[in-house]
Amino acid sequence: MRPLLTCSLLLLSACPTPIPRVETPRQTVTPNAIADDVSPDTADSSPEPDYAPEVYDERTWRILAARPDFQGAAHTEVVKIIVDMQDGDRSYFTQSNHWDLHYAFVRRFIDPTADHATFNVRQYRRADRRFLLGSVVHYLDGDLWALEMVPGDTMSAERLARFFELVKSHVYFGDRLRFRPLSALHESRLAELGERVPRLGSEELMAHVRYQPVVTGLTFGTLRFVAAGEDPNVFTPSDLLVLEQVPEELPRCAGVITAQLQAPLAHIAVLAHQRGTPDMALRDAFHNPDLRALQDQVVRLDVAPQDFHLTAATRSEAEQSWVARRPTQPFVPPLDASARAIREVSDLSSSDVDTVGAKAAQLGAVNSLGGEVVTPGGFAIPFARYIEHLRPFSAGIDAMLHDAGFRGNAADRARALAQLRQMIQTREVNATLLRDVTRRIHGFHARRVILRSSTNAEDLVGFNGAGLYESVVIAGDADDTAIADALRKVWASVWLLRAHDEREWYRIDHRRVAMGVLVQPFVADVVGSGVAITKNPYDEGRPGVFLNIQSGARVTDARGDEIPEQFIVYTWMDPPEPQLISRSSITHGQPILSDSDAVALAQILRRIDDAMAPLYQGGANAVDVEFLVTSGAHRFVIVQARPYTVEYTEGQRYRYE
Repeated sequence: MRPLLTCSLLLLSACPTPIPRVETPRQTVTPNAIADDVSPDTADSSPEPDYAPEVYDERTWRILAARPDFQGAAHTEVVKIIVDMQDGDRSYFTQSNHWDLHYAFVRRFIDPTADHATFNVRQYRRADRRFLLGSVVHYLDGDLWALEMVPGDTMSAERLARFFELVKSHVYFGDRLRFRPLSALHESRLAELGERVPRLGSEELMAHVRYQPVVTGLTFGTLRFVAAGEDPNVFTPSDLLVLEQVPEELPRCAGVITAQLQAPLAHIAVLAHQRGTPDMALRDAFHNPDLRALQDQVVRLDVAPQDFHLTAATRSEAEQSWVARRPTQPFVPPLDASARAIREVSDLSSSDVDTVGAKAAQLGAVNSLGGEVVTPGGFAIPFARYIEHLRPFSAGIDAMLHDAGFRGNAADRARALAQLRQMIQTREVNATLLRDVTRRIHGFHARRVILRSSTNAEDLVGFNGAGLYESVVIAGDADDTAIADALRKVWASVWLLRAHDEREWYRIDHRRVAMGVLVQPFVADVVGSGVAITKNPYDEGRPGVFLNIQSGARVTDARGDEIPEQFIVYTWMDPPEPQLISRSSITHGQPILSDSDAVALAQILRRIDDAMAPLYQGGANAVDVEFLVTSGAHRFVIVQARPYTVEYTEGQRYRYE
């Protein structure tokens, strides 16, 4: 039986979760407090404190504050605050490395009979609560101070103002303290209060962020600086790239430092995650003197949830790391070239990966869920048609793949692959196939249609391949010529340099790679796009889904410093509880999704996770879902689902009382 879980502060607030039942009765214990007359000389010899009644000064803050790994924003310090209204508004600023859960402190020191479930309901959601509960967060980037509460806390506006004033009067930085809303409910409470409580908005907060850990981990590489407009593909897998701008494509490399913030679930982030290569943003990294001092040297980079460390390294330890990072066993793409018939998405299941590719097959599995789970539908052209189209080039492909110049020189490889793509794109498409595809496309009666890549070497456990291949958009009434051109371009994208080199790293036999094509009508009335992970990537002990949504532009291809709207929706609660992390930088703080939208989407994602995650058989523990947000009857349309593995640092794992 899985034990019940504790919870602590995640991202930008505190939030309770169940903890194990304690069988033996507890006695009230008097907590050790930091007194305002304790001098620095005697502080070290005094008992370890549990709390302070006030944050008297910077020393007190340092004693109390935690910098937890599960705080999704980096460079943050956190202190939990409890105000006991039944005891004359007595305040407890807890030592938050030890007491990162309000309930745990209350049960230990104030009410040993407290029941967790009852505590959660009464103290966060009822007017007759005893305690005012929150967190004081110091955002070191920008030196900003905020009072924050659980996103679902229903505290009235007047009580919120009282809470804020109490905290403000008990901290040495009170004149700089502001309230940060983490839900639409909090925003409405602030609106009621007008100017009485100063607000810290996500747009201002994000503007000050300097360090953003996207994919944590340790790597070694030769530090290379890549200017805007410079082709990053000229670098090698042993290079650690400092990028002036966030690129649309990311070659195989040892790691990435971007000088602009990234969308956390954009293609380059997903690729870095799948490759196991650290990825971080550091504003102005391209001109950072500490980084420039290590230019073209072998370095060690450790990207952690709260900070990073970059130091010089020896080539021997770097070479050991490079050898260990590359897979030792080849990845073998599933392939069945016997099926030639075009298939409707509604007829596909996950077992069809070997005939139409992972993208089409997995979307078919999602489509079969029905109900509120909606996809664009469409049809899939099987691998057999691609293989037939390439048959005249078979001998030439074999010779190319075995050529020493092709294998050893990136420029030669790029030229040879471009020539192959040109041959693929000029060969005539089978006339019978083209007539069938054209008829089906015109049957959509859509303004636009997209032909999407669906290979057997992407979207799979063990090989993600995000962004490696190409999709093509055409008019819904396109003629045979335009449709043939689009089809051939998708087929030819198997032989893009980025796709070849990624597969080569994974020791994939390129001759086993085949391209299916997923053909779909464009979804109408789209007001935004998004990516979700069906697991909370920051805290193992607080189940939820992570959402990135952007207005207009595709969130997966976000440019640098284009921050998406972000939510964590906690699914262990009933109903799920959304926590707002940031609003979109494109909309300048205007919401794309309401809280009810985020909850509705979370429910859809839970159904997808329940259906898809078991199919991965332990090879992945979550689903990466791309979706569109519409203004029409179907608010959310699922366009892609693929395996995703969330890995936690030690500080993000389950924490028990």
